[in-house]
Amino acid sequence: MLAPSRGGAHAAWCSNYVAGPTVELCLIWIMSSLKHHLDNFLDTFPREKHLSNDPVQFVHRYEDSRDREIAGIIASAFAYGNVKSVLRTVDSALSYLGSSPARTIASFDPRKDMRRLRYFYHRFNTSRDLAVLFWILRRTLEDYGSLESAFTTGLSSQDTDITAALENFSNILLGFGHEQLYPRGELKRRIGVRFLLPRPSEGSACKRMNLFLRWMVRPEDGIDCGVWTNVAPRQLIIPLDTHIARISSYIGLTSMRSPGWSMALDITRSLRRLHEDDPVRYDFALCHLGIAGDCPRKRNLEKCIRCPIVAICKL
Repeated sequence: MLAPSRGGAHAAWCSNYVAGPTVELCLIWIMSSLKHHLDNFLDTFPREKHLSNDPVQFVHRYEDSRDREIAGIIASAFAYGNVKSVLRTVDSALSYLGSSPARTIASFDPRKDMRRLRYFYHRFNTSRDLAVLFWILRRTLEDYGSLESAFTTGLSSQDTDITAALENFSNILLGFGHEQLYPRGELKRRIGVRFLLPRPSEGSACKRMNLFLRWMVRPEDGIDCGVWTNVAPRQLIIPLDTHIARISSYIGLTSMRSPGWSMALDITRSLRRLHEDDPVRYDFALCHLGIAGDCPRKRNLEKCIRCPIVAICKL
């Protein structure tokens, strides 16, 4: 039996209509219904169809785990903006690294190699930011051997989630002295590579970092890659973007209104009540329901009646 929630949108709804011990029963019934419909949605969702519109496809190009984690962090770092633009940018960024991104990164010298990247550009980020990111990844591999090893220096098996580990990981990546690779004064005008490596302590939802972690940590299932073995799927946090924030509010996973790390934690806590060992298993399907335009921002009878989760939606 599902453990009842002690807070959140569903608890508030139950409290408005019932009282006393009945609230607990109401919550159990609602969470059971939510799990039933989301599991059915996940089981029937055409994942392969949507893979072509997701940057995780680039991780699947590679067999070696070292190449996959390098491709993954680069692909997730630039996963902001229009889907077509994101896919074009990631393809361009990885084209500089050849058939083995990890091997190319290991010998990357920004002073000599930055010019090769001069035509790269993606919204807020320039070719210099890409070169600095490559250099940061090189330094991380030199000091830790792998990105997983760097990440797990801040993680305990007893940790409920990856908040502290992600904070530590970003600090490691931004702690090699990347500032020296920018002209004087440039980082006062713009954030540069720091935009690609956010921290939970800054309030950011860290959507792209959590996306990278989902790809690396969840077992290989045709979408996620199961590259890392020292982080548990139960510790992951939902990659919170505008689609997940909106749909989560529609189905009662959160009553929070401001997207950020707190909302990501709140949604993940709700999902953990549905699937304790793998709370972010629903992320890909829910996110692509929004990306595909099948979940409208305003009630649309024609679309809503065909929605696979309409039974649990309160839009």
